[in-house]
Amino acid sequence: MSKRKATEKREPEDVEMASHDDDGSNDDSGSDGDLEDIINVDFEFFDPKEDDFHAVKNLLGQYFASDSILFGLSELSELIVSQPNVGTTIKVNGADSDPYSILTVLNMNQHLYNIHKVAAPSTSSGATSAQASSQQVATKPSQVMTQIRDYIFTKSKQNEKLHAKLKDLLSLPSKKEVGLILSERFINMPVETSPPMWRMMLEEVKGAVDQGLPFNFEYYLLLSPTYHEVAPKIDLEEDTPKPIKKKTKVTDSATFFFHPEEEMLQQYAEFTQDFKLTTPTTVAESKSTFEDYGIAPARRMMLIHKDKIPEVVQLMTNNSQW
Repeated sequence: MSKRKATEKREPEDVEMASHDDDGSNDDSGSDGDLEDIINVDFEFFDPKEDDFHAVKNLLGQYFASDSILFGLSELSELIVSQPNVGTTIKVNGADSDPYSILTVLNMNQHLYNIHKVAAPSTSSGATSAQASSQQVATKPSQVMTQIRDYIFTKSKQNEKLHAKLKDLLSLPSKKEVGLILSERFINMPVETSPPMWRMMLEEVKGAVDQGLPFNFEYYLLLSPTYHEVAPKIDLEEDTPKPIKKKTKVTDSATFFFHPEEEMLQQYAEFTQDFKLTTPTTVAESKSTFEDYGIAPARRMMLIHKDKIPEVVQLMTNNSQW
């Protein structure tokens, strides 16, 4: 069923993507090769569903990059597609096609401590009803959420205040819950599709809280994909002779965001921390690594209070540069 929100009251997003000449012009008076190509695409919003499992898993693999091997992505994908209340995908070929983009939020505390009931072992005939009841409510932590929690604990150690805050929020008996935001899309998806997804997420979280569901987050946590420029490992113009040059030292450059809208989030974050990925790219993957082309992927951890999220979503919506 279509995810289009009643409050949006809009038709599916129409985005025009044009190809231009090298000089930036798009004069259509020339040959057929100079004609402007316009592709009209209808972006439709849907709830994640079970059929999206493999596509969601692929997007998560892209999101966590080389560190994806550290997490049980199958379990994480299952948590996402089995959560009917909060989460949005974007598709372009109908509800049964694969999603090109996903934005969702998972309750870290809930998945760490309050779900995954374990079947109680058989009790002896002499067991009291209270003992039997206690056994029935025993829970097992989500393995993948435990992996993510331990990962962020490790990565936040460089920032003592952030590390202490996360320890406090994600350890029992904390009563303040953290929402883990997972946002990923194909690299050629236009950024204009992102603000509606964030607005939908806020609406869904509010609706879930009104229904008494466990989405009353005090904080939101995001591991935003970033990168900085480094010396490329390959020559992009291998056929062109190059003069011999002395090696120069490459200094750390500015940090850039793969998702431009997430750059706005850092203005509202209570804590931020940059960190490198743990797992190096394998030799088999080396030809497709960003570093080959002068880009070093990293992550920026951001912890944002719930009161700030509506402000930043409004800022995304009003951004005139998109």
